[in-house]
Amino acid sequence: MRVLALVPGGIERQLEFFPLLSHIKDRLASAEITVVADPNAQPAYTLSKAVKEVIPYSFGAANSPADWANLLGILRDREFEVVITLTQSWFLGLLLWLSGIPMRIGYGGGGNGLLLTHAIDGSSSSGYGPLLTPLNLTTQLSPPVINLPQADLKRATAVRQKASLDSGYVAIYPGCLPGGDSYPTESWIMLVEDFQQRQPNLPLVLLQTSESVEEIARLKQAMPNLTVLVPETLGQLAALIASANLVIAVNRYPLFLAAALGVYAVGLTTDLDGPTPSQADRLVMIASDNTELAGIQPATIIKKVWNE
Repeated sequence: MRVLALVPGGIERQLEFFPLLSHIKDRLASAEITVVADPNAQPAYTLSKAVKEVIPYSFGAANSPADWANLLGILRDREFEVVITLTQSWFLGLLLWLSGIPMRIGYGGGGNGLLLTHAIDGSSSSGYGPLLTPLNLTTQLSPPVINLPQADLKRATAVRQKASLDSGYVAIYPGCLPGGDSYPTESWIMLVEDFQQRQPNLPLVLLQTSESVEEIARLKQAMPNLTVLVPETLGQLAALIASANLVIAVNRYPLFLAAALGVYAVGLTTDLDGPTPSQADRLVMIASDNTELAGIQPATIIKKVWNE
């Protein structure tokens, strides 16, 4: 069975969709799964064994007729039997209808509802399990499973050894939220100083991605002795997170990776009702009292970390 999934959004959403894809692969051994994802989210699938192919498509961009025709041509050529879509666009619903895929599953209520063969009540906020009902599969999903490529594990080990990290450490990810909001440098400094005072022998590192470069530069300027780890791939980042004793991060994909890997983590957000990692027993989320991360006091994080 050839299965297609349309999953718009960033790496966070792809990781949250892993359990459904794995469930299909586990229950339908013959399933060959292809995902259509935004180009910047495509690396997420290097961490999944369930997906055979990823087709890049910019859902939020002003795509040209040539882009639409190209995607339609690809979908027709693959002769998919089932598509599960998280989009609610009337146009993409029409594109799926034109592709000739016989079973088209998605959430009802959007612009594409009438073009689906199975419109499911609800939304992604209530979980993805109900999307499996038309396939006669159980809707109870397991937590996401992250596959770490051997090459990334090897490289991450080399990065840790170079930084003299022979055992556990606390990893901080000071990136920014999708809207650009970041936790104040002064607050991060207070948090780091508290850790260094309480646990002077426990290494503390900063995880650098393209979204955290500026904040880490500010932290390094204020605290030059801080260790910065710079993974080259998403798999290396996941491997570095997996070796941490604790991760403290803003609500972005490194936090989702920590939750999926079962690492103890503290997440900073401005909205607990928004997308946050699910099914994570070792995750504590802290929300700001206002619409900015600056509303979270360092003392609040410290109390959560040390269970005071």
